[in-house]
Amino acid sequence: MERDRSLVCSSLPSRNVGDSLIAQFIYTGNGFYLQLNDLMRFFDLIDIIRRRFRFSSSDVFHLQYFSPGCPVIYLDSDLDFKMLFCCAKIYKLDHVDVNVVKDVGSSCSSKSVLFDESFSEIIDENDYLDDGFKDGPTKSYLSDDWGSYLLHKGHKFESVQDFRDKLRKYAVQTGFCYVLPRNDSLYVRAVCENHGTEKCGWEVIGSVAPINNCFYIKEFNNIHTCKGVLRNQTHRQLGSKIVRTCIESNVFLNLGLKPADIMSNFKSTYGFEISYKVASRAKKRCLEKMYGSESDSFSMLSWYKDAVLETNPGSSFVLEVEENTNRFQRVFVSYGGQVEGFKFSLPVLYVDGTFGKSIYKGQILSATGRNGDKGFFPLALCICDSETEDNWFFFFKHLKALLEPQGRVITFISDRGGGLLKAFNQVFPGNPHLFCFHHLRYNLTQKYRNKRNAVVLAQVLQKFFKVAYASTERSYYHHLQALRDEGGAEVIDEFIAEIPLENWCRAFFKGCRYGIMANSIAESFNKWIVAERSMPPLAMIDQTRMKEMKMMSERRVESKSWTTQLTPEMEKKLVERMHKACSFRVIASHESVYEVRDDEYSYSVNLSTHTCCCVKWQINCFPCPHALSAIQAARLNVYDFIDLYFSAEYFRMSYSFPIHPVSNVDSCTEESILPPITKRPAGRPKEKRIKSSGEKKPIRCGRCLKLGHHNRQSCTEPLNGQQ
Repeated sequence: MERDRSLVCSSLPSRNVGDSLIAQFIYTGNGFYLQLNDLMRFFDLIDIIRRRFRFSSSDVFHLQYFSPGCPVIYLDSDLDFKMLFCCAKIYKLDHVDVNVVKDVGSSCSSKSVLFDESFSEIIDENDYLDDGFKDGPTKSYLSDDWGSYLLHKGHKFESVQDFRDKLRKYAVQTGFCYVLPRNDSLYVRAVCENHGTEKCGWEVIGSVAPINNCFYIKEFNNIHTCKGVLRNQTHRQLGSKIVRTCIESNVFLNLGLKPADIMSNFKSTYGFEISYKVASRAKKRCLEKMYGSESDSFSMLSWYKDAVLETNPGSSFVLEVEENTNRFQRVFVSYGGQVEGFKFSLPVLYVDGTFGKSIYKGQILSATGRNGDKGFFPLALCICDSETEDNWFFFFKHLKALLEPQGRVITFISDRGGGLLKAFNQVFPGNPHLFCFHHLRYNLTQKYRNKRNAVVLAQVLQKFFKVAYASTERSYYHHLQALRDEGGAEVIDEFIAEIPLENWCRAFFKGCRYGIMANSIAESFNKWIVAERSMPPLAMIDQTRMKEMKMMSERRVESKSWTTQLTPEMEKKLVERMHKACSFRVIASHESVYEVRDDEYSYSVNLSTHTCCCVKWQINCFPCPHALSAIQAARLNVYDFIDLYFSAEYFRMSYSFPIHPVSNVDSCTEESILPPITKRPAGRPKEKRIKSSGEKKPIRCGRCLKLGHHNRQSCTEPLNGQQ
């Protein structure tokens, strides 16, 4: 090694012993000057730097300087130290700038700086303290590199915008604020904000080189002569522009990220605290970078329509605008994979509308099916201004065009909205239509709005529940009389007269309703796209498409591993009912008719017509325990009596038609579509729909033991001393 050093130094220009060189050592904007000479040892220099910057014995750092033609030269040993003087001789330098770069998270075993035994007397108190009293390990953050974004005169940047972005991050990490006396597309000058008050000398000047349009630093004084240059957890210039560059990859992968999540992740990843407002604006900037501004999103719908119809054959994409103003009116979307897959899903559709949460508001109408494993199957989507009869007619008209070629009778479930009912009766006059029981219960609650008796109302709702679930006409009239006695005949009769019995009561519905009583599948879908509802139309449609595409692919892969004949949920249901069927006695009557008895009741089962007098087989389209007992007595295969829509084969078929990707590489449009005219209501926009008391499920209080909408803590009922 000594021979190598002598060979290297002998090949360089000679320099007199004792020659000196002025060096400026810089660390995070602070620095000091030191006169170097070639008689100094490298470790003596390290000791000086450690004391001047107050580094601990466990801190590891390395030194960098530059020379003409080489932007970074490392200074890590005695040989490098001697080479520094040789370099100064060659390029005729009388001073040099040396950057001190701290290796956060490294240990003393790092090769950046080596220590000899002379440092053994330095004591770190953390080595002798209990864990609770130690400073704790030093955590590294992604923002640690920001302090090295501005290094020296001649530093090159890709563009002036690249320089501005890195200047912001450098100031945030270093712990000072700056102002821009001059800032244009070709020239930028930044000075410390204390330049005028405390005459701080920190300054950076740069300009764009015309030959390559890159930005270069022309002058750089990296020494602060003011007070208060210290990195804090918050920074005034840490705005949404900086945060956007840090979080955009996470936002693109998960558009459902909430501002609160962004705040927490940014603190743990970058070590800085940001406000809710900054996090929200940063997320908005990410969406604008991906899809453009909210107003431009409407114009891109015409391009997206052509792209969907080209990449997804069999899709329906209808975009309507006002003729005179070319202003957005509504859009209907359904992909070919969904249309084909729905043929193997249950012949039921949940239709519902929910509110959009972007600045243009609007309503989102949806038609959602149900697969054989009790999951939802999205079919169609519509974005419009409100739930009017005209918009529902537009939605149902294009939905009918997709359903008619399938030749199936579809049962619809809805919340009985006014515009929806009128449009439905025009487009689907002969289709079964079920009303959501939970919405009917809310409507009944409104009848007792001024009665102010929560106990009576709870009892009325419980009895109404029994009326709706009555399986036979005799049972219906029996429970109806009890309801009239409890809630008042005048109020109940008026309410019952408003709604046809076949639309809500199980006893009067003719057909297979698959046990459906509520519009819960539609509510699940609305909650599933809650993040997308905050986006403008193009972003919402595209993100929903990707979400549906991913879901269909995952379910397709998952179903390949199933070994049962039915879907897992229905196979589980079958096993439970087969277990219950063991307790019955079966007596054959003739051909496929059997009498099934237990200790108290008897039931008549007809296997040829798939009926049981308990009516559960007809209502749920799935064999009841009585039917399963009769099937086993007849030595028949129970799977032959189960609807094919519950089979694993039909489930696989429903997800065998994929939604294809839509590329935006050549996304461009010449058509200009104006956004709709909307009036933003006053106050902070509501993120969630407020549920009414009628939609809330009654609970039993642990104090008074009564049904209602209160618990033990909020209970105010008087007690009789017997509880």
